[in-house]
Amino acid sequence: MQPPPELRARVLRDARSEVAPTRQRVRRRERSAQLLALAAPLVIFVAFDGARLSPRPLPLVVVTTGSALLVALLALWLGLSRGRSTVGRARRLLVLTLALTPLSLFVLKVAASSVWAGMSRRFPERPGFRCFYLSCACLAVPLACTFWALRGTVIAQAALRGAAAGAALGAAVWVLVDLNCPVAYVPHLLLGHVLPLLLAALAGASLGESVLALRRR
Repeated sequence: MQPPPELRARVLRDARSEVAPTRQRVRRRERSAQLLALAAPLVIFVAFDGARLSPRPLPLVVVTTGSALLVALLALWLGLSRGRSTVGRARRLLVLTLALTPLSLFVLKVAASSVWAGMSRRFPERPGFRCFYLSCACLAVPLACTFWALRGTVIAQAALRGAAAGAALGAAVWVLVDLNCPVAYVPHLLLGHVLPLLLAALAGASLGESVLALRRR
């Protein structure tokens, strides 16, 4: 069945009006976004005093930061790459990434810190706001760069894909914040570490829906 002539004309007119970027331009845009997304959080991290180990023993830092790094790398692979499909990861993988990333980071941090005496105690002077601000500051540029690099592409399940990407970026920032923060008190972690990651997922869902979703004309 042939589409109506006026529909065909409108589709062709819209296609001609959309100027597709060259592959070289896309790659250059992606590289620029990746460099900025990597550099900005590191600059902010250093401005917030960088790595601060005390009073944690070095083995605890190695365990918590190392395990967080592994979770972040897996989340970034699942949340930011399309895999073998041209339309993105399967829905179940995106849901698992979104659900298990914050849970895994939180559980690993609490479990590891409980092994060393006194490492889960409350720090009255560190309720979690500083880590919250650090996390949000480090997340702003990577979120913007990621979706700026993806603009012009159409992805299935755009909101879910965006949420998974946001959670993955939140996991990467978690690694930096863990290096900076010696506190493993549960209320502090929920406010300063988990909440920013969840907000990043929400922001990613909103950006995914507005930037990546297929629009009906």
